[in-house]
Amino acid sequence: MKIFVINLERAADRRVVILQHLQSLGLEAEILPAVVGALLDPADLPPGTDPRLSPGEIGCYLSHVRFWEVVVERQLDHAIFLEDDVLCSPTMMGVAEETVALGLPLDAVRLSALKPIRGQTIATLSGGQKLILPTKNPSGTQGYMVSLDGARRLLRALSVPKLPIDSALDAYWKQGLRIPLVSPSVVEEDATIPSSIAGRFGKNEPKTLGRHLARVAEAEKRKLTVFLMARNLRAKLRRKIRGNAAK
Repeated sequence: MKIFVINLERAADRRVVILQHLQSLGLEAEILPAVVGALLDPADLPPGTDPRLSPGEIGCYLSHVRFWEVVVERQLDHAIFLEDDVLCSPTMMGVAEETVALGLPLDAVRLSALKPIRGQTIATLSGGQKLILPTKNPSGTQGYMVSLDGARRLLRALSVPKLPIDSALDAYWKQGLRIPLVSPSVVEEDATIPSSIAGRFGKNEPKTLGRHLARVAEAEKRKLTVFLMARNLRAKLRRKIRGNAAK
């Protein structure tokens, strides 16, 4: 399975570190040049891009979009995206391959999470890792896998930066995207390397009663939507297992 690492051209030191780390795990990766948001002309941004996003957030978002485009252009059945400041578990590739072998129609699988994981379990892998459709925002895009069909669907649904990329993926359920995450995570942020993204969308928004009530209503809608999605995927998995057993 192809691995891509997103990396700013000027960040040669990070490039060396991540490639050495992957090599120590017996893995190879292709460097995907990151989009530099600060160098983009606002007139060249996708129509509908939220102007409140920082240049770093826009560059990061469009780098992910470019990854999805590459997966489609090369017709890759599955591919893994990694940021250049991560630590990967030796089990990462095995988890990814076993997840693919389940045969579920997943658009992406998040291999990392910055916040506690809460949600609906759809499968348990042989190593004890669970695939969970989150009902709480896990945040972060340190590592994830996409399928070819998933990359197409992501491009249709999320090609315009309207939120930071991790927030857009957190809201997968609104787009009908099937994006579980692995728990425990098999990719984590390397805390010794500072982030290259400055600013954070919406962090200074005032707290109001209206916003609080809207969040509560959305959380309840999310729980129901994710429950139904998880039930459907579990049913597909059971049918596949029965079908394999009958052969």
